[in-house]
Amino acid sequence: MRFSRPRRPLRALVLLIVVGLVSALGRGLWANGVFSSVTPGFSGQCKVAAVLPVQDIEIAGGVAYLSVADAAGPRAEDGIYALPLNGGAAKKLAGAPRDFHPRGIGLWRTYDGKGLFLFAVNRHGNGRFSIDSFEVADLATVPRLAPEGMIEGGLLKNPQDVAASGPGTFYVANGTAGKYPVLRPLQHYGVIPGGDILYFNGMSFRAVADGLYGTRSLVMTRDGGHVIAGGLLSRSVTSFTRESLTGNLTEDQVEVLRAGPERLALDAQGQLWVAGHANLLSWRAMSGAPGTRASSQVLRVAIANGRPGAVAQVYGNAGAEIAGAGAVAVEGAHLLIGSAQDKKLLDCNMR
Repeated sequence: MRFSRPRRPLRALVLLIVVGLVSALGRGLWANGVFSSVTPGFSGQCKVAAVLPVQDIEIAGGVAYLSVADAAGPRAEDGIYALPLNGGAAKKLAGAPRDFHPRGIGLWRTYDGKGLFLFAVNRHGNGRFSIDSFEVADLATVPRLAPEGMIEGGLLKNPQDVAASGPGTFYVANGTAGKYPVLRPLQHYGVIPGGDILYFNGMSFRAVADGLYGTRSLVMTRDGGHVIAGGLLSRSVTSFTRESLTGNLTEDQVEVLRAGPERLALDAQGQLWVAGHANLLSWRAMSGAPGTRASSQVLRVAIANGRPGAVAQVYGNAGAEIAGAGAVAVEGAHLLIGSAQDKKLLDCNMR
């Protein structure tokens, strides 16, 4: 008499694999906003302030500092530009090294308010990364960059942004920091995590947060008590409490958004502004299809005690006025919106 071996374990394994694949597909569709769209609308008026591929924006002393780097690859025009908010054209600051193609930037004011330092993620022409620091000199006349140093390290896998925490210390957002290249496509589309946050203590880098999805931007609250990270592929912002002596971060609160945040900015009242992408596939398509017009979206997130709260859309456009916007900054009634893909900077009046 013959007995057949039970097939239940095999069926359970097949079912587990199918469930895993379906879950991964669902996670990828949600993370990339495949079925998401933007509701157009803005209560103010916008004008084109510059025709430049703007990667990031920081404001200090009535001047917007623009990180400019062509999304298609290194160009001689790449660098840091200064745009006076009271009128005038954006001008490239002298003093940067020749091989300088900035991504995210961060500013640090000295405690007396007289000195200004700028930190930038630099993607060199050969593909390697560094964090370059400068003093912004001659603020009262013609601002220029005075190089302070260039910091490299093996943990800088895919740095996207930098947030200064002191004159020689800072945090770095690694978009994809995975060790295994075979997993990077899954990380790239948000199926599995792969990003982290690094801290530089003045001597070396170390990871202080990991298991993140597409970390693209960082800001530090005015009191230095929290660091807020934008997860492009988690479609959320996450606040971390910060230990000032060690730089250690502890996750505090997560707020899910209706878009994948690319860049974050804090206004003078400490409220968070987000430039993000509802549909990441259409945004990515812009790099290979110049005629593609991805939507643009700016959100305001209430911050209380370093924690994100209520979310409201301030600006939405289907791509006609500005496409694929990924940079934002606010000063008074000025809402600055930039796009590296569309090579455009808008100055919008919110009154």
